[in-house]
Amino acid sequence: MNKHKLATAVLAGIIGLSGCQQDSAATVEPSHSQTDYVYWQDLSVFKVNTEAPRATFVPYDSADKVSADKYENSPYYKLLNGDWKFHWSPNPSSVPADFFKPEYDVSNWDELPVPSNWQMHGYDYPIYTNIEYPFPKNPPFVPQDENATGAYRTTFTVPSDWDGQQVFIHFAGVNSGFYLYVNGQEVGYSEGSKTAAEFNITKYLIDGENVLAAKVIRHTDGSYLEDQDFWRVSGIERDVYLHTAPNTYVRDFFAKTTLTDDYSNGLLDLTIDVANKDSHAQTVKVNVSLADSDGNVVAATSTSRIVLSGQEESINQQIEIADVAAWSAETPNLYQLMIETQYDGDTPTQYIGEHIGFKTVELKDGQFLVNGKAILLKGVNRHEHDERNGHVVSRESMLADVKMFKENNINAVRTAHYPNDPYFYHLADKYGLYIVDEANIESHGFHYKPTDTPANNPEFEGMHLDRIERMVERDKNHPSITFWSMGNEAGDGINYVKAYDWLKQRDDSRLTIYERAEQQSKYTAKTRPHQDAVTWMYRQVDKLKKEYIGKYPERPFFWVEYSHAMGNSNGNFKEYWDFVRAEHQVQGGFIWDWMDQGLITKDENGNEFWGYGGDFEPEGVYNDGNFCLNGLVNPDRTPHPALFEVKKVYQDLHFSKQANGEFELFNEKFFSDSSDTNIAWRLIEDGVVVKTGAVDAVAAAQSNVSFSLAEQLPALTSGKEYYVNFYATAKGQHPLVEEGHLLASEQILLQQGSAPMFNDNASGSVSVSNDDKNTVVSAGSATLTFDQSGYLTSYQVEQTELLKEALKFNLWRAPTDNDFGGGENAFVKRAQLWKQASYNQQGQGIKVVSATDNLVVLEQTVVLAEAESNVKYIYTVNGNGALNIDVAFEFAGNANEKIAVEIKGKKKKRNKFSSIPRIGTNFQMPVGFDQVNYYGRGPHENYWDRKTSAFVGIYQGEVQDMAFDYIRPQENGNRSDIRWATLTNKNGIGLKVTGSPTFDFSVHHQPMAEFDPGVEKTQRHYIDIVKQDLVNVNIDFKQNGVGGDNSWGAIAWKKYLLKPQNYSYSFQLTPVNSAPNYSADQAIKIGTHNNL
Repeated sequence: MNKHKLATAVLAGIIGLSGCQQDSAATVEPSHSQTDYVYWQDLSVFKVNTEAPRATFVPYDSADKVSADKYENSPYYKLLNGDWKFHWSPNPSSVPADFFKPEYDVSNWDELPVPSNWQMHGYDYPIYTNIEYPFPKNPPFVPQDENATGAYRTTFTVPSDWDGQQVFIHFAGVNSGFYLYVNGQEVGYSEGSKTAAEFNITKYLIDGENVLAAKVIRHTDGSYLEDQDFWRVSGIERDVYLHTAPNTYVRDFFAKTTLTDDYSNGLLDLTIDVANKDSHAQTVKVNVSLADSDGNVVAATSTSRIVLSGQEESINQQIEIADVAAWSAETPNLYQLMIETQYDGDTPTQYIGEHIGFKTVELKDGQFLVNGKAILLKGVNRHEHDERNGHVVSRESMLADVKMFKENNINAVRTAHYPNDPYFYHLADKYGLYIVDEANIESHGFHYKPTDTPANNPEFEGMHLDRIERMVERDKNHPSITFWSMGNEAGDGINYVKAYDWLKQRDDSRLTIYERAEQQSKYTAKTRPHQDAVTWMYRQVDKLKKEYIGKYPERPFFWVEYSHAMGNSNGNFKEYWDFVRAEHQVQGGFIWDWMDQGLITKDENGNEFWGYGGDFEPEGVYNDGNFCLNGLVNPDRTPHPALFEVKKVYQDLHFSKQANGEFELFNEKFFSDSSDTNIAWRLIEDGVVVKTGAVDAVAAAQSNVSFSLAEQLPALTSGKEYYVNFYATAKGQHPLVEEGHLLASEQILLQQGSAPMFNDNASGSVSVSNDDKNTVVSAGSATLTFDQSGYLTSYQVEQTELLKEALKFNLWRAPTDNDFGGGENAFVKRAQLWKQASYNQQGQGIKVVSATDNLVVLEQTVVLAEAESNVKYIYTVNGNGALNIDVAFEFAGNANEKIAVEIKGKKKKRNKFSSIPRIGTNFQMPVGFDQVNYYGRGPHENYWDRKTSAFVGIYQGEVQDMAFDYIRPQENGNRSDIRWATLTNKNGIGLKVTGSPTFDFSVHHQPMAEFDPGVEKTQRHYIDIVKQDLVNVNIDFKQNGVGGDNSWGAIAWKKYLLKPQNYSYSFQLTPVNSAPNYSADQAIKIGTHNNL
C-alpha cells in the first residue's frame, strides 16, 4: 500500500467520526496484491474499502414483512451461513498463495461451519488468558510465524432480480482481522471482531456462480485492543449475508427517542440517510409511520427530497406522541417504526422498520434517572460463550439467558466487553433489560500507566474511535441501551477524551461511562471529566463510604463489576444491597459474571467435562487456569447456589413485620404496581407447614402497603419455633416468566424455639470398661469405643456400625477460589498452620470424669501444636446410648503476633495467625447411610455470609444431593443454622445430630482431601471427584464466610471470619432406627432451589 492510500485511510476514519455525511464512507481501495502491504501490522489501517457503519437492518418489499421482522422473509436478503471450504495454516505466509482465485481447486479442503471458531473444530487450540497477551507485546507487531490463519471459500449466486442494484456483503463478526475476495479480486480488509464489516461488492460480481473467499488472521494489531478476559479463539463467528438495495436507498437511520420534560409525551427525532449511487439525481419520497402495540397508527409523516448523484442526504423529522407508553425494563413498551421509500421510475417501494421505545435518561441531583425515576441496576456482566461453540452463540441460547434474567430478578446487562450479537438487543428491547453497551476495547495487558497505555497513544486514536463509532452506529436505535461504555480496563488518556466528546455530540440521549476514566492521576490532572457516572469496579463498601459518599455530589455511582462469582463465592451480597438501598446516589451494579466459560472436552475414556485454561493449550503456552470460571451459572446454565442469593436480594417486593400481627409489603419497582403477582403465606411450626393463606394487597410503585394476619395466625405454642413465609408468584402474562414462577419471598421469625436439652436421666444402664487399647462404653443397645488417644472410633447400635472413621477436631476446609486469591499472600497460604494443626493433632487419651448407672462423662484433650491451641471434648453418654459432645477450643497463641515473610522478593511482616477456616468435628460413616433429612437452611448450599435466600425448613434427599459440583473442585455443600439432621440407611437406621442450638452441616461421599489440591491449584475437575464407599460428615460450629468482593486477595468480611480466639459449641448424637417421615408438602427436596 502506498503512502497516499495510507493517508487516505486515516483521513477517512477521522471524517467518519466528525458527523459529516458522506457517500457510504468507503475508506480506501485495496492494494492490487494481497502481499503488497501488511494491513494487520499497521495501527493506522483497520478498515479498507468497508462501508460506513450503520444500524443493522434489511429492507422488505411489504409492510407486513417489516412487522414480522424476519430477515429471511425479505427478497433483498440472502444468508450465506453454512459449510464453507476451509484450510488452516500456521501463519499468513503459508496460506496457499492463490486460494482466493476461482480456478484454485479447493475440492480436497475440509469443510467448516460458518459461523464458528475453528479451534472448536480441531484446528489450532483455544487459549485462555485474563490479562497477558497470547503473544509478545510489541505494537504494532504480532507474531509472523506463530499466527494461525484460516482460508475460507464458498460460492453463491445472486438472484436475477437483484440485477442493476447495489449488492453488499455483511460480516457480523470476524476474529481478529480478515481480507475479503470476490471472484479472485481483493475487495477489502477489516479488523474489530465484534461489530459488522460491510462491503459493497457490486462491481466484483458476475452472472452465475460467484466465488467468495476470506483470509482470517488470528492475531492482528487490532488484537492489542481485544485483550478481554475470555477464550482467545478465531474465525468467522457471526452471520454472513448478502443484501441488496436500489441505486438510491436508505443507507441508515437514527430514531432518537426521548420524553417531554413531564415524561408524558414521546419525542422522536428521526434522521434518515439516503444515498444515491445512480448516475443522475433522484427524487425520493419517504413516508414514516409509527404504530403502537395494538397496531394503531399514532403518527404519520411524508417528505420528498432530491438526492444528487454520488451524494447522501439526511432527512430529519421531529414527531411528538401524546400520552406515550414509555419504555423501561419493567414496562418494555415498543412502537413499530415504518419507513417507506418511494423512488422515481420503476424502482419498487421498499420498507424498513424497527421497534423503538421512548425513554429519557438524564442526570439530576447526583442520580441518573430513567423516565424521571432513580432506578436501580440489578445487573450482571455477560460474555458471549457457548460450551461447545466458543464465542458462537445461538439465538436460542440468547433467549435462554434473557429468560433466566427475568426469572431471577436481573434487570440489567453489561455486554462485557464488546458489542453482543445484534439479536440480543432485540430481546432486551422486547422483554425489558437496561443495557450497558460496551465497545470492543480492552488493552489490560499494557496496564494503566499513561506512558504505556494505548488509550494515551495517538497512534491508537483512530482504532479507539472506530470501534466506538461502529458500536454506536450499529446499536443506536435500541431503547434497551441506557449507557454507552467506551471499553474496559484499557487505561485512560486523550483517546478516551476525544471518544467521549464524539459520543456526546453523536448521541446525547444516553449516558456515557468508562470505568477507568479519570483514575490515572498523573494524566487526569491535565484533562477534563469524560464519563457521566462513577463506575469503579470491585470497590468495597467500606472504601466507597470513604472515597465516594459525599465527594461526588453531581455523579451517581454503580459498580460495572462487583461480587466476583468465581467458584463458591458471592458472600455478603445482601450487605452490598443494604448499602445500595441506604445511599440514594448508589444505584446498583453488575455482578461478574453470568456464565462459567468452561469448554467441553473429553478425558482419556471419552467422558465429557468442562475444561478451563491449561486443558487445551500446549505445554509452555501461558494461561490463567480457571479464572474463566466466574459465573452464576454453569456453561449449560445450571444455576450455582449463589444465583438464588442474587435472586432473593435483587427481588422487587419486600415483606417486613410490624406490630400486632401487621405486616408490610414494599414495592421497589418504579413504574408498575404489584398486581401482577399472587401473594401467599405459610405458617411454619418447627419446620412443618401448619397453616396457609393468601394476601390481598397491592402496593403501588415505590410504595408500602400494610396488611394484617392477626385473625388468621393461631396462638403460638411455647417452646416451638415459628416462621411465616411469604411468596410472590407471577400472575397472568409476564414476559418469558411462567405463571406461578416464584419472583419474591421472605421468611420472618415469629418465635424462637427452645434448644433441646440432653436427657441426663434416660432409662437404661451405662457401663465403662478398659483394656490396653480402648475404653468401651456400653449404654443400652449401643457400644461406644474410644482408642488410646481418646478418639471415638466405633459407635455400634445392635451390631450396626455407625462409624467408618473416628470423630476428629477440624480447623480446615478445602480452599475455595477466593481462598486461593492473592498470590503469595493468599489466605490458603496464610492459613496453613490450621491445616497442619488439624492433620497433626495429638489426642492425649480419654479419662472418665464421672460415672453413674445411667450416665458416663468422659474427657479428651487434643493438642494442636502448630496452632498453639488445645481442644477439649466432653463426652456424655446416657442410658439410651445417646451422646452429648461439648467442644471447647482453647487458643493459647498471640493473635497479634507478626512473622517475617518474603513476598515477590520483598521482606514483609504479617500476622502469624490468620482467621480460622473452620471450627468443627469431622467423621465418616460407612457406605449406605446416604439418606439425609435436616431442619435448617436450604434447600440449596448456603454459608454464614450467603444464606438470606435459604429458608429454615425441613429438607430431605440423599448425600449426593447435598454437594454442588463446581468445575474446579473446592469446598461445597454446606448448610447453615441446622437444628437437627439425620443420616440413615434404607432401613431407617442411623444417627441423628442435634444442635445446641444450631450447627453447620455438610456431607459428601468423599473425604475433604479430595477437594483440596494443596497450597497451589492443580488441574483438577469435577469429573475427577469419584464417589467412594463412605459418608464424610462435618458438624461445625461455623466456617469462615466464602467472601466475594474479589477473587485475588479479598476474603470474607470481618464479621464473617473466625478470629483466633476461644470457641465452644455442643451437639448430640443419637442412634435412630427409623428415618423422619414427612410428606412431600412438608419436606422440600434438597437441591430443588425453590422455597415454594
